[in-house]
Formats: sequence, C-alpha cells, structure tokens
Amino acid sequence: MLGVWEDGWVRKLLLAGCFLFAFSSVSAAQNYPRWEIFGGYAGYLAASETQGGPYYTHGVRASASRAFTSYFRLVGDFTAEFADHVVDLQPLPLPPGVKHVNSKELLGLFGPEATYRGFKKFDVFAHYLIGVSYGRDNVNELPKIPTASYTTWAYSIGAGADWKVKRQVAMRLLEADWVTTHYPMMNTEAQDNWRLSSGVVFRIGRGR
Repeated sequence: MLGVWEDGWVRKLLLAGCFLFAFSSVSAAQNYPRWEIFGGYAGYLAASETQGGPYYTHGVRASASRAFTSYFRLVGDFTAEFADHVVDLQPLPLPPGVKHVNSKELLGLFGPEATYRGFKKFDVFAHYLIGVSYGRDNVNELPKIPTASYTTWAYSIGAGADWKVKRQVAMRLLEADWVTTHYPMMNTEAQDNWRLSSGVVFRIGRGR
C-alpha cells in the first residue's frame, strides 16, 4: 500500500479530487454558459534529460467545455508547442555541431472541471485531464528528417481564473497546469512539465 501511495500520479489524483470537491461543494446554482470555447497562448516549461533542460517554449492552445451544472463541466483540450527541445527523444546527447530544430509536442486531453461562479466579475476553476501526447524531434542534419517520434499517455492537474468582460466574453487571465508525460528518455521516470495559458473565452448559450 505504501508503494502505491508513493507513486506520484496517485498523489496528484487525490489532489485533483480535493480541488473538484472543494469548488463543487460551495458553488451555488445560478445562470451559467452552456458552452465555453477558449483560444490563446500556451507557454510550456518542458523537461529535458539529455541537453541540460528544462526549456521554456511557446505555443497555442484551444479548449471547449460543456457545462452540466453551474459548477461542473467536461473539457476537451488541445495544445501545440513548437520549439527546440520541447521533447528530447534522443537516447544520447547529440554530437557536436548538431542541434534540435523544430521539435514539437501535441497534447490532447479530456476530463472533468469544477468551477466556482460566486464572484461578480470572476470565475475560478480546477480540473484533472487525461489523454495522449505526441512528440516529434528533428535535428539540423541534411536532409533534415524526423529523428524520433513517440505517442504516450499524459495527464494534467490545473487551475485558473476568467475575468467576465461581458455575458458572452471572458478573458482567461491565467491558467497553470502541471502536465506529466511518459516519453522513453534516459530513464523510466515520467516528465513533469508546467504549462501557462491565457487568452479569450467565448461563452455560448445558457445552462438554465
């Protein structure tokens, strides 16, 4: 039993459950948007084991959520990060003079999200999402070819805040996610990454 508890994903799952319970238990029933569509910037602090990382990269993110009550919704989430060292699938450090070029990581996640809507101008939320991550790693050899690619499962725990500009529009001031991937790098441990997001949220329909 102790070994199971020591697994990082168990602790993260319990933490996510605490977030969801805390938000859902205090949220009052009220009018809420049925759909929320988010699009914006995503910065990614990516782990790297062979090139001296971690590295901060830039990308884009989009998500769509369907609310079933004022405090509970399901979210589908997609992130694309394009930069050197987003993923590092090389089994060994690259030779001198050779570097990563245009490596990328794509994330597709899905899961529950709890939202507290009791503030006049702000909504706050937390979620636990699970899905897949695809990584592709290129180097600057000629001809430039993908040196490695891999698809693995991934999950994230995150929270954020939206500023309600109008009934139909909100600004996502900040969302922070702890994203875990399982690429086959130098050891068998998972890679823990941080993702920071901000952008625009379109609020469509009414839940009641």
